Amino acid sequence: MRVNNSLRSKIFKSMLCLITVIIMTVSFALPQTVRYSKAAPPEAEKLDDEPVEANFYGDIVPSSDIANYKNGKTGTRTVKVGYFMIDGFQMYDENYGYSGYCYDYLQKIRTYTGWDYEYIGDDEDIAFSDLYRMTVEGEIDLIGGITWTQERADKLIFCNVPIDMEYTTIYVKNGDTTFLAGDYSKWRDIRLGIVRGTTYVDKVRDFAESNYFTYKGYYYDGDEDLIAALENGDIDAFVSGSSHNFPGVSILAQFDPSYLFFATGLDNSDLMDSLNHALSQIETVDAGFKESLMSKYYQGNGTSNITFTSTEKLYLDSLITNNRTFTLLANPDNCPLSYIDENGKPSGILVDMTTSILDSIGLSYEFYEVSDRFEYINAYNEHRADIVIDFISDFGRSEMGGYYECDSYFDTSLASVHNDKEYSYDTIVKRHGDGIFNDSILQSLSDTDNVVFLDSLEATRRYLAAHPKACTMLPLESAVVLVGQEETNALVAEDISYRNLRFCMAVNSSCGHFLIGIFNKACNSFPQQKRAEIISRYDIDNYTPKTFRAFIYDNPMYGFVVIVSGLVIFFLVIINHIGKRNRRKVEDLNQKLSTALDGEKKASEAKKRFFSNMSHDMRTPLNGILGLTRSVIRNGINSVNDLDYLYKIEDSANYLELLINDSLAMSNLGRVEIELNPQMCDPGQVFDSLKNVALTFARERDIRIILRRKEIVNLPTMIDYSRLEQAILNVISNAVKFSRKSGTIEIDLTSSMIDNGKVEYTLSVQDHGIGMSSDFQKTMFDAYTQEDRGEMTDHAGTGIGLSVVKSIVEKMNGRIDIKSKENIGTIVTLVFVFDVCAGAMLDDLQEDYEQKSLEGKTVLYCEDNELNMDIVCAILESENVKVEKAWNGKEGLDSYTNLPEGSLAAILMDIRMPVMDGLTAARAIRNSDREDSKTIPIIAVSANAFEDDKKASKDAGMNSHLSKPVDPKLLISEIKKYVYI
Repeated sequence: MRVNNSLRSKIFKSMLCLITVIIMTVSFALPQTVRYSKAAPPEAEKLDDEPVEANFYGDIVPSSDIANYKNGKTGTRTVKVGYFMIDGFQMYDENYGYSGYCYDYLQKIRTYTGWDYEYIGDDEDIAFSDLYRMTVEGEIDLIGGITWTQERADKLIFCNVPIDMEYTTIYVKNGDTTFLAGDYSKWRDIRLGIVRGTTYVDKVRDFAESNYFTYKGYYYDGDEDLIAALENGDIDAFVSGSSHNFPGVSILAQFDPSYLFFATGLDNSDLMDSLNHALSQIETVDAGFKESLMSKYYQGNGTSNITFTSTEKLYLDSLITNNRTFTLLANPDNCPLSYIDENGKPSGILVDMTTSILDSIGLSYEFYEVSDRFEYINAYNEHRADIVIDFISDFGRSEMGGYYECDSYFDTSLASVHNDKEYSYDTIVKRHGDGIFNDSILQSLSDTDNVVFLDSLEATRRYLAAHPKACTMLPLESAVVLVGQEETNALVAEDISYRNLRFCMAVNSSCGHFLIGIFNKACNSFPQQKRAEIISRYDIDNYTPKTFRAFIYDNPMYGFVVIVSGLVIFFLVIINHIGKRNRRKVEDLNQKLSTALDGEKKASEAKKRFFSNMSHDMRTPLNGILGLTRSVIRNGINSVNDLDYLYKIEDSANYLELLINDSLAMSNLGRVEIELNPQMCDPGQVFDSLKNVALTFARERDIRIILRRKEIVNLPTMIDYSRLEQAILNVISNAVKFSRKSGTIEIDLTSSMIDNGKVEYTLSVQDHGIGMSSDFQKTMFDAYTQEDRGEMTDHAGTGIGLSVVKSIVEKMNGRIDIKSKENIGTIVTLVFVFDVCAGAMLDDLQEDYEQKSLEGKTVLYCEDNELNMDIVCAILESENVKVEKAWNGKEGLDSYTNLPEGSLAAILMDIRMPVMDGLTAARAIRNSDREDSKTIPIIAVSANAFEDDKKASKDAGMNSHLSKPVDPKLLISEIKKYVYI
């Protein structure tokens, strides 16, 4: 494996990608040659001068699967796999599916073979012995996790590469000290559980014979049965493999290490060829695959405690009791394995692992301080420390140095560091105190005996940068860091994977040999997850600062390409930035559109409900109007009920008008600002009038109204009566609708003077009806919303009342407050603020024009609808007013022009008419040359009732705007006001 430096920033990575594409393009145009590193195995060197077949399969003996692919046969093979359940190794869960060490290995193999798998035994009660028999008989194609024996080898084909290694292990419950490790004299008649049909049966028998103890064997079908038997006390311990992941147990003994393999039937040699090819590829391409699986599925071999012999326990207790502190020694110049950090403290992968191991067995320690390699070497030679933590396994060196060597706790590979463009060397660089290799190994790795000794890794880096023909050997982790620290990026690290380094602790022989067994058990039980976590702390990025200069220095022949690429990347970054910004805009727009769509959907649903309710509410009074009118027509005008019918028709028409006004007001909310048309009024009379209307509403449902007025400020006040009526009647009509029949409504009215010549009126309407839910109160002022409750089916409404009320009240500088509890009632409080007419008296409100008569006056009425013309003419003629009729705006303009000046008292103008509309006619009249063109009253009488319609009328020069249906009193009053003022 070859590790090249790469810049860490995104722009440099982009440059490398672009340069790689360019280089690959050029390289494909050149003659192809095969080149091998000097560090590769001798077998590979033989191919240097031999011709290579010009295809993908030239250097591989095709297996059946590869050959089939090469020959165009691409059908996927389904392999039947014997899947015996072992926690950590092969597992199956209904919710999470398959997992485990062996399962992941099968999936890795699948990436090279293209196989599909059919698992046998994952959901059935099949023992290992049955799966073994089925594999021998050919019912199963492949079985994993099986140990090699001569008997099995006669019946099965085993793969070339082992997939795992395990020890035969005896487990006991955590905390069980009945049987002590190594004290076999007390193991007599120990009850051992064993899975039948496994090699553990023979192995434990041999182990017992060699250690002179007897046991009683209890045989089970699987690991789950073993765990259950141990928990129930049916056995004292059980025998299994170290690769199994058991909770709540401790290791009592481990022996007979053996490898685990994949195996197939004797008739499946073609399948084994494909499997062996895949395994060899995994070993070559992904050498750390097994270690990653161990870290994923096994944490300290599944045990949570370390079991020591009685002698070891006594020795440990004495060390702890006597506060024995061990002195540790580590190389200060072997980053990232061991080094001195910025705080002057020992740090590194080996330091953290060793201290974690010592912490796990409760031993105290301290580091012997050394600042460089020479002090480290002297401390090692003079035995100044109890434990050397970074000793590279070499029994000859440890014996000669006076140290006991423990089992390794960290394995890595050797790496060669050299110039990026050199593959032959004339100098080997070593450092004092490396302990990596002897001269014979050194010569096997290189063709030179010229060795240079240096004092540090930094000196090595500088030497290698200055001497392209020099190389050095380092642990892979240290090699990668050294390469990363070279600013010119001229060095590479080449993994020599077939030369492994095993780091262990070397114990000073003066400390005795008892520590060796203790340390070995602690090292072997060190959790893989903890190992991985420690290694991850020392990421290469922590030690490799990179610059643009280093990249250019490393690739001088591509300088021009880099500059051009830099410009391309620059523009690509700009384009990407613009694209991202545009994408963000699009995303924001999509989000807004989505939100708007959701809002529109809700609004559409609300409007659908609104129109449904509006249809119901409008049809109810309309039904009364039509029904009673038809009754009068059918029964004749002499019926005794005619007058009552007419009153009811008028009430229904008034209610229908209120609904229409609400709907029109709602359609204008948020689009056109509501305009008020305040006039000087007597507030007492205003509220008396509204009270009468409210009493009429209440009588229909047999509702009793209690009205209380306190401290009313009875001064002339500027009030828009129609808007005030609209707001108050909405609230009172709601109180009536949602009160229970024969219920009571309480209305309280108070007022008080406030600053700046204003008066504040507070109207409180309380009912004891069905109330509102807390959820609905959050949206009660939204347009078209109405609470959907079963008991409200008799109280249909448009869902716009409160929206209109809130808008009107706020326009009057007031506020609305609602308190409601479900099934208890509602209190609505309206606060209005009006201007007081300074110096005016209530008697002034009785305008003189109201007392005057219109008799003998002539009014021009422009209207295209005959029924409306008849209604208005009837109203005017009842006041003895002569009416000049015009059926469109053009006729009205002509009539005005042809009649003598001063002959018309006023003009009533409809808006929507054929030929010429009312607005155009009004402008023409105001712009005419007649002397009365600017003074003659023009009053709009139109079904256009929106605020913008009223504004349009005033902009056209009209004095006032009355909405249809026409209120006779209001029409006469409006004509008198503009005729006599």
